[in-house]
Amino acid sequence: MLGKMLEDKRKEFSRKKKMETAKNVATGTVIGTALGAVAGLLLAPQSGKDTREDIKDKSKEVAQNVKSTVEEKMEEAKDFKDKISSDLKDNIEGMKNAKDEVAKDVKEGYKDMKDTIKDTQENVKDSMDEAKDDMKDLKENAKDTAEDVKKDTKDNMKDAKDNLKDATNNVKDAWKDAKKDVKKNY
Repeated sequence: MLGKMLEDKRKEFSRKKKMETAKNVATGTVIGTALGAVAGLLLAPQSGKDTREDIKDKSKEVAQNVKSTVEEKMEEAKDFKDKISSDLKDNIEGMKNAKDEVAKDVKEGYKDMKDTIKDTQENVKDSMDEAKDDMKDLKENAKDTAEDVKKDTKDNMKDAKDNLKDATNNVKDAWKDAKKDVKKNY
């Protein structure tokens, strides 16, 4: 956008320079024509009255040519000014539109980023909540498992104690029987 504006300004400067050159050439042409006409009248072999009449006519003609040339150049200058004004307005409007588009894009980008951050925060919170629930479940399962192991161990110890008691009684009975057999046989 800025490069286009600089290029337009360079072209505008170039046009102004060409207009100035054209204006100088036109002015020189008008002055040269007037001087040539005056010199031709003054050097022509005519009576004073005819010469004055020719000078008066030529002066009117030169004045009309100068007036016409000035009007043309004024019209060209006005057209040039109007074109520059229009181009400048278009460039300003283009820059305003570009500024609005950039502002809109920045605003949308900010909103998208804000939404993404919010979603990420919510996802992290959800993950943390799930992890907390999983830890609670794990703790409860560990507690239940520990209680089951404790109960099973207690039951197994009781069974082992009972088995040991039965085995001890069996050994005592077998000893008693063996003692009786030894007394009987000897």
